[in-house]
Amino acid sequence: MSTAYLLVAHGSRDPRPQIALDRLTYLVGQFLRPRSAAGKKALIKRHGMATLGSYPGGSLTTVSQDNSSKSPAQVFSASLEAQALPLHQQLVNLARDLIPQGVKKIAIMPLFLLMGVHTCEDLPREIAQAQVLLGNSISIDCLPILGVYPWLPALLDKCFTQYQSQPQAERILLAHGSKRAGGNLAIATVAEKLGARAAYWKGGVSLDTVLGEIKTAGEVVILPYFLFAGGLTDLIRQEQEQLQAVHGQLRLKLGEPLGPQPLLAQLIATELQRFNVF
Repeated sequence: MSTAYLLVAHGSRDPRPQIALDRLTYLVGQFLRPRSAAGKKALIKRHGMATLGSYPGGSLTTVSQDNSSKSPAQVFSASLEAQALPLHQQLVNLARDLIPQGVKKIAIMPLFLLMGVHTCEDLPREIAQAQVLLGNSISIDCLPILGVYPWLPALLDKCFTQYQSQPQAERILLAHGSKRAGGNLAIATVAEKLGARAAYWKGGVSLDTVLGEIKTAGEVVILPYFLFAGGLTDLIRQEQEQLQAVHGQLRLKLGEPLGPQPLLAQLIATELQRFNVF
């Protein structure tokens, strides 16, 4: 295997995101392992897989893997923040372990849902620093961030459906929010595709305001637009409980972030494999 894969997340001092990242990394590795058709079916059954079906750009059921490969893919994880070493040093250390194994390239999947300082400035800078230190001994390539893939709205739609008990339930996509001009446009676009209202923890229209705009009593499903659960999602749950008392005519149901679910791992594995073809 001449390519190794690295999932890069934001990082947190809360242990829960790291546990979830480790789980997601493991699952991605499982879906990238060479398997027979029967082996793929067994993997899907074991993890309770549900297929995404059709999405803009293709139709996905299982990862297509070249069974002629003699060794399984190596998948690792790293974080930009809350680590003992900066990301570029984490990359250098990983590369120096992999080079003697014949690995020629590290392909990075940034696990970020939105473009921002981390994805536009910090991550490219850290990769460039690592590449300078490593020279031509190995190449480091970076895929697009998680939030831009065309299958993401369909995955979020499945998440909404999981929590809905009524087809006509109101939907709210709750993101962190940004004070930058146009910073919330991507959220609004995704929400529109989902038939949902967009709300923001900070830097945008609040959840309280959006709930106040709903005039018909009934079920409201709130889906946090975050990758992993942590301190912020704890605060969101507390606010949801407080807002339930204020908006008594609504039945508020709070979903979970995307998390290390098998379908997300399968989709990531597919993108990593597709990237490695070119």
